[in-house]
Amino acid sequence: MLIPDRPHGSVVFAKDSAAGLVALPNSDEFCDALTVRCIQDGRLATWPLPRVGDQEYKGFLLRPIADSPLIRHILRGSVVAVVGASGGGSQVTPHLAAMGIGEVISIDPQRADRSNMLATPNLGWIEALLGIHKVTSARSRGWLTTLHTKFTCVRASVPERKALEALKRADVIVGCVNNLHARADLNEIAWRYCIPLVDIGLRVTTDLSDRLTGVPGQRSTVLPGGPCLWCTDFLTDEKLRAETGGRGRSYLQGPNDRDALVSCFNGVLAGEAAAEVLRLLSGLGPNREMRLQYDGQDGTLQPVIVKPRKGCELCNEALSAGDPVWAPLGG
Repeated sequence: MLIPDRPHGSVVFAKDSAAGLVALPNSDEFCDALTVRCIQDGRLATWPLPRVGDQEYKGFLLRPIADSPLIRHILRGSVVAVVGASGGGSQVTPHLAAMGIGEVISIDPQRADRSNMLATPNLGWIEALLGIHKVTSARSRGWLTTLHTKFTCVRASVPERKALEALKRADVIVGCVNNLHARADLNEIAWRYCIPLVDIGLRVTTDLSDRLTGVPGQRSTVLPGGPCLWCTDFLTDEKLRAETGGRGRSYLQGPNDRDALVSCFNGVLAGEAAAEVLRLLSGLGPNREMRLQYDGQDGTLQPVIVKPRKGCELCNEALSAGDPVWAPLGG
């Protein structure tokens, strides 16, 4: 018996290939043209892999980030979506280009303004003066790094349809958004389509007297099947209700919200996000179920182990669900 609003299939895995049949919701036909993404032990593996000699494959397993035809093929065949092209996102994109990612999708509806100049070195006075779209600037910066990466610009917000269709093509999503509502949307999209999510964020806090109290940030790696942002209480209903209607806020949060000099702090988190993408695609490093807590004042990144939460609504209802399937009222 098939559950009508879920995809079903049977896939056989070999060392460097996979084959099978998949039945999609609301379709009587089976699909056999498969590209399979497997998440195991903190590594993202995509089949089919190119056929290489045993010695080269062994070398890749021993030194996954050493330059080789196999790692170049893996990176060149990968699609990474960067949501948000301001402080963090504008700095992630050149790293991905230098890495040799095959396609970078930049998603952001906004144009550059003078406030962005304090948050990133990649949105300067020219972009602010001309009001250039942030995704256009990200593509230009990427092209200055390499001509071998395809850059796709999406001038839309998540979860608008144009942005959603672009995200569904991604092997990894990097979230560089400035509010919790957008993070909740990204986590649900990542869960529905089984796409790893790397999320970064930064803020500057003050007390009631407007004295600086901290420069906290974080980098979370959210792998389908593992703990989501709701499991770890990074997202809660109370936090979403407390947020200003889902709108973004300035970096400096206190009695007088305003912009702050955070470009270098964003650069730390952006570099770490790009490094996490490389770890996921190459298999470098340990289990990825953790969050890095960043302290900009001390200049430290502290790992925090996270665990799935039994009874999590998102994990129980959205994981691997794919596209929502709508039924007529009264049907």
